[in-house]
Amino acid sequence: MKSTVLNSVAINKIIHTTYKAGLDLILEYYFFPLSPKEFRKKLLAPSKQKSESSQESFYEFCLAQLELEKSFKGEGTIDNYKKLINTMKAWKPELTFDEIDEDFIKKFHQHEKEVGNMDSTIAKKHSNLKYLIGLAIDKEKIKKSPYKKIKIKKMHKAENQDVLTEEELKILQQIYWSKKYKAGKQEVLREFLFSCYSGLSYGEFEQLSYSDIKLVKMKDGSLIPLLTNDRIKTDVTYKIPIVSSTVLELVGNGEEVEKIFHPLTNQPTNRYLKVIMKEVGIKKKMTFHRARHTFRTIAALRGINDTMAERIMGYSEGDAIKNIYTHLADEDLIQEMLNKWIVK
Repeated sequence: MKSTVLNSVAINKIIHTTYKAGLDLILEYYFFPLSPKEFRKKLLAPSKQKSESSQESFYEFCLAQLELEKSFKGEGTIDNYKKLINTMKAWKPELTFDEIDEDFIKKFHQHEKEVGNMDSTIAKKHSNLKYLIGLAIDKEKIKKSPYKKIKIKKMHKAENQDVLTEEELKILQQIYWSKKYKAGKQEVLREFLFSCYSGLSYGEFEQLSYSDIKLVKMKDGSLIPLLTNDRIKTDVTYKIPIVSSTVLELVGNGEEVEKIFHPLTNQPTNRYLKVIMKEVGIKKKMTFHRARHTFRTIAALRGINDTMAERIMGYSEGDAIKNIYTHLADEDLIQEMLNKWIVK
């Protein structure tokens, strides 16, 4: 409005504020459009809207915002944010904006510690949560960031706490064969050991069936099982040679349609691991992901070719690595493991 009009400054401010409020409403209800009557009611009742806003679901708000961000953020990044939301829902099913304060952040941090997550994992979750909270601050759902007075340790010191030695694996192996544990706890130990011997990531266990095992004929005529599938996270194929009776017993046998493993959810899995480590006297902070680190470390110490180790684990490192993978025969992977790491 022109400055010659009486009270133009105040009127322009009202126009700007109303326009911004209307735009925010359109974006907020983009996937669930308001009727003209509902839109007008919310637009003309800002004080009531603000009160209602504080009681809105933080999770629903974030999921709606993430849908809008799909056009300029990578699919993997969006998936990480959604994974965090699902993790938080399992811990706190309902979360409103007015609950998000410094005390909430501290409780979230403590919860993550209690379920056995490493400092680096917790730091990543805080980073993602901070971003989601930032979206809420931009939309004036939250007044200020609860992280302003909280400092999160970004990384923990890289020590031998990250991985297990072969001697420690033997201790866990003996406990497993002794059948000291029952049901879920025994299954967690079974999967953890297999991951340590194969590099299979936690997210892959759920989808495996005995149909994913094929027999590869070697030059000497022997048949060696190879467990192969595409990683959910990267779509890169992993190929795991099962070259020893110890690892084969962990896999077991069954009909093609049967699942090989029966994993629990992440939190009880890591909780059981924490208890197991304490009971067997292994003083290391261990989560399931450390099994994958353990495999990679022992493979390196054993002298297993890096490219072959990455193929076994299903790493995705760009087109150059993928081109190398295409020239690796299954027999080569199996022979490398036969030559350098037979689990006894």
